[in-house]
Amino acid sequence: MNLSTCFRARKQFVAIVFAVIIICGFLPAKSNAFIVGTSPSQPLIFIFNDPSWTLFSQDTLTMSGFTVTGATGLSFNPVDGSYYAIVKVSGGPRRLATVDPETGVCTDIGSMGANFSTITFTPSGKLYAMAGQGAGITWAQNLYSVNITTGVPTFLAGPFPLQADGEVLAFNPGDGFLYHWSGNGTALMEKIDTGTFVATPVVQSGAAHNEVFGAVYKGGGEFYVTDILSRALTISAAGFVTEVATGLPDDIRGLGYGDPVLPVELSSFTSNISGRNVTLNWSTSSEVNNSGFEIQRSSESGVWAKVAFVKGNQTTSHSQSYEFVDRGLSSGKYNYRLKQMDFNGQYEYFTLSNEVIIGVPGRFDLSQNYPNPFNPSTKINFDVPVDSRVTINLFDISGKQVASLLNEVKTAGYYTVDFNASGLPSGVYFYRATAVSNNGSFTSVKKMTLIK
Repeated sequence: MNLSTCFRARKQFVAIVFAVIIICGFLPAKSNAFIVGTSPSQPLIFIFNDPSWTLFSQDTLTMSGFTVTGATGLSFNPVDGSYYAIVKVSGGPRRLATVDPETGVCTDIGSMGANFSTITFTPSGKLYAMAGQGAGITWAQNLYSVNITTGVPTFLAGPFPLQADGEVLAFNPGDGFLYHWSGNGTALMEKIDTGTFVATPVVQSGAAHNEVFGAVYKGGGEFYVTDILSRALTISAAGFVTEVATGLPDDIRGLGYGDPVLPVELSSFTSNISGRNVTLNWSTSSEVNNSGFEIQRSSESGVWAKVAFVKGNQTTSHSQSYEFVDRGLSSGKYNYRLKQMDFNGQYEYFTLSNEVIIGVPGRFDLSQNYPNPFNPSTKINFDVPVDSRVTINLFDISGKQVASLLNEVKTAGYYTVDFNASGLPSGVYFYRATAVSNNGSFTSVKKMTLIK
């Protein structure tokens, strides 16, 4: 569940309940930004206000079919809008689950099968995990990727040379490195290249701190971190440490971070039509922590669907321009919107003000298949200006018909035929399209090459 969406949906209820709590003196109101953490030794999940770390809510972790005893890791997946956790259960190995931070309800995904300590998502939805002490020397300080539909980990690299205990990971989308803290009685820090898995030590300075328990990237080149002494800190990517709060209610693990304020200013959003292609152009005047834009399209049914994703420019005070071409549309009416997402998984929508109309073509046309040469699939576009019976047949080099790709009545519009030639041998083929209408007929022949 997307926490910001959950808060908006229950805004009136939360306002009434917590107005009573404030009067009674129990908890402060929630600020715009928030930090989510878990307890490793109790089935508890916490939401803290940012930047004060005052407690907003505390709930019990529950999961159907299991007795939850705690959670050692937490991370937000910006792709599906859910929080994921490493959940400890009675009498079994730790499990990967999704969790609603506002209620504590967990949904089991599967066993991770080892003593995993932390998880962290990238903006693309890839999940990394670090294994800790307690499951044998082959597990400690090793890095894994995790399948988020099964919970199964896959070894990537390690062990990494930091001391035992801690094993805390957080991904920095600003530079693309995994940051790793560990150490027994101290807090050593390094950054890991996700391509080569080479680790580079980071020398820390500033406020003194101890073994790190949780970390999450908060933007601006900084991480929120908790340590074994129940303190909250910020640590920059360069290693500078600042103490933020003390006396946290538990050994806070995790962490997750959310900021519903999305500081991306869109200055323009326009469209241009060329045949069956739509070009979208948009510009920003400034961006902060901008992961990118998901392009969504709806037809006359009103159902929105993801078309593509365009990467943002992270943080910049300069204007930026973007373009995306939506190709091969059928005749009809369409609407477009941008789903702008920051690196913490928060998002907002920008909707194109005008409706896009793809009309009917002015003449019959048969396009060259693409890709060409191909193996084994290719596409064939054709245009029909009036209602017609359209046939498309395929012939080998000798002129023998080897396949019928289409034989049906088509209303005026733009069309695409998908052709899979897995049952044919390599070679040169010809495809012929014939359209017959009350206004006459049209025939065109083109060559395609299958290479296996």
